[in-house]
Amino acid sequence: MLFAMLFVCTPQIVVAQVHTDATDAVVVLDQGASELEAIRSSLQSAVPNEDYDALRTRAQAVVVAATASADALAPKLEAAQATLATLGEPAEGEAPDVREQRSDLTRDRDTLDSDVKRARLLATTARETVETVNRTVTDIFNRDTLERVASPFTATYWKAVDENLPFDLARLSDFFAAAGARLAGAMSAGGAAVFGATAALALLVVLPLRISLRKAGERYARDRAPHTRARRSGLALWFLVVGALGSAIGLSILVQGLEWADALTPQASSLAWSLALASVFGAVAVSMGEALLLVDRPSWRLMPIDDRTAGRLRPIPVATAIVAVIGTGLIELNRIVGASPPANVTANLFTAILNAALLVYVLVSVQSLRGDRDQDRDQCEATPRQPLATVALLAGWVTVVVSILAIARGNVNLALLIGRETVWAVVVVSGAYLVATAADDLITTALSRDSRVGRSVARAFGLGGDTVEQVGLVLSVILRVAIWLLAASAVLAPVGGGTAPAYTQLAGITSIGIGDVVIRPGAVLRAVAVVLIGLGAVRLIDRWMNGTFLPATNLDAGARNSASTIVRYVGIVVVVFGTVSTLGIGLERFALLASALSVGIGFGLQAITQNFISGLILLAERPVKIGDTIRVGLDEGDVKRINVRSTEIQIGDRSTLIIPNSELITKSVRNMTLANPLGRVQIAFSVPMEEDADEIIAILLGLAPLQTDDQAAMIPFCSFLRR
Repeated sequence: MLFAMLFVCTPQIVVAQVHTDATDAVVVLDQGASELEAIRSSLQSAVPNEDYDALRTRAQAVVVAATASADALAPKLEAAQATLATLGEPAEGEAPDVREQRSDLTRDRDTLDSDVKRARLLATTARETVETVNRTVTDIFNRDTLERVASPFTATYWKAVDENLPFDLARLSDFFAAAGARLAGAMSAGGAAVFGATAALALLVVLPLRISLRKAGERYARDRAPHTRARRSGLALWFLVVGALGSAIGLSILVQGLEWADALTPQASSLAWSLALASVFGAVAVSMGEALLLVDRPSWRLMPIDDRTAGRLRPIPVATAIVAVIGTGLIELNRIVGASPPANVTANLFTAILNAALLVYVLVSVQSLRGDRDQDRDQCEATPRQPLATVALLAGWVTVVVSILAIARGNVNLALLIGRETVWAVVVVSGAYLVATAADDLITTALSRDSRVGRSVARAFGLGGDTVEQVGLVLSVILRVAIWLLAASAVLAPVGGGTAPAYTQLAGITSIGIGDVVIRPGAVLRAVAVVLIGLGAVRLIDRWMNGTFLPATNLDAGARNSASTIVRYVGIVVVVFGTVSTLGIGLERFALLASALSVGIGFGLQAITQNFISGLILLAERPVKIGDTIRVGLDEGDVKRINVRSTEIQIGDRSTLIIPNSELITKSVRNMTLANPLGRVQIAFSVPMEEDADEIIAILLGLAPLQTDDQAAMIPFCSFLRR
């Protein structure tokens, strides 16, 4: 009886729940469909550039809502189908209530199925709308960036500027007249007290408070902080935070004071906030330069540069701030007053020239420093040039040349974009270097075996001092990688307000078709970037392991070489697979490639494959490791390096013997230091019988001074020699 009641009541509960969920889903889907229709209608009309981000966000919200509705209704649909399967097919003589419940469940199952399909279709349509918004914004960005006007080196350009100059001057005059009248009226109506109070507060924050905080941080770092690397990094971060926040807060208070005093027109308010934002960026650049250079404190400097270099680079952050404020002010002022297109292009041209001049000043300063260093190197031996600095200088000069050529062709907006992106990238990379260096110093110092935090962690988790230091090194590299990834995102973010740059349009152009594989220019560019970035990352990881992490472990030289070699080759394999995937070639095609190479391996590549596998066995089993003294055939020497194809052995005459790894696996090898690092070296020599044995023994002991135990071991030999 109880089972019959449950059997009858359960479908009713399911039907009621299905009705509720279906009703909620219909409401959500109706709202999403209406929102998506409004978004698509907006896209068909003229939309300001700044509104596309809002449209993209609204479309993404529709995607999320529709996907959530489909995910929520799918289990209910499965439950309704399972309940119908439990009821089974209609049978003769069944109860009317069971027949009615089956009919209701069938109807609700169909409704749920329709709603799930509708939700998935709505999510797909919303995703397509998001892609449409992205393509539209990309097209607008490319059109504005690649827009070409008359060259500034021609009379046509300046003729257009001269024709529109009276109208532009009139607009500027109206703007300043309205702003001046509003300011004068606000000051006379009692706003002077409000503005005076806020200006005094802003001045207090920017000057006395900021200077006091800087001095307090310096005193703490000098007198109370532990004498470790973290002290200098903490001081540099403190200078950056105090300088940036102090300037940002002070400027915000100043502009807000004008707002509270009702002294700004809407146009003047927009200009004031834009200038405040540009000034904050400049303050960050100046504070970052002070934190990195530390001209007056060379022993605290994070960057590996001398005092002359720091003094030469000192004006660059200030010049960067000035260029940012002037360029932003000109462009925003033209936009606010509604200047003519020639005036807008002229403002962009002037800003692009300022950015190019700033970059030329930086490059000339660095080049001059390198020239002075070359002269010093001619007089005395010094460190060699760094290839990375040479590549950076070359890239900087190429950027300047491209900007000048763009200006000459009339692509002023492109030149402006190049200059702004270059300045932004330099500031972001400098900040990432500062933060990453500080993070490394702080974490490795805090998790050292002698620090209070390190001892506490060791006691809490039962770890040794070496393990705590290794954990600190791993956490440090993870945090630094995250910092550099954020920096890369920040460098790419300003391009088109989050849109793809112009060269990504090449992705839609088919260039080469090989079978079913289509190679596109955009994919080739991305593949080249993957190769360069991937190999650079592999090299940095290998340098970090060999220079930082592995020396902190208890592994011997052979184990360190094995670990670093395996990680290096695994990284290269990952880069290769990533490059192939970026080109659009599926990994399943490697099966065909492997089958094609099997014939070549069977004939011509057998020895190379054998050596490669033998190298992996040597790195894993380590029958021979770096530092061992081995004998292969008639040759004997010390193992200096183990690669995946061959092993380098330094023999007694200082020459290097390169042995294929298969020789060390398939043939007999005598390892004289495998079980014990102390071995015996036999030196055969002959002495004429008439020579004095005691004198010969003294000469031998003088050539190779021995310890007490070794001298005792030499007694039988000396006795034999005397006989």
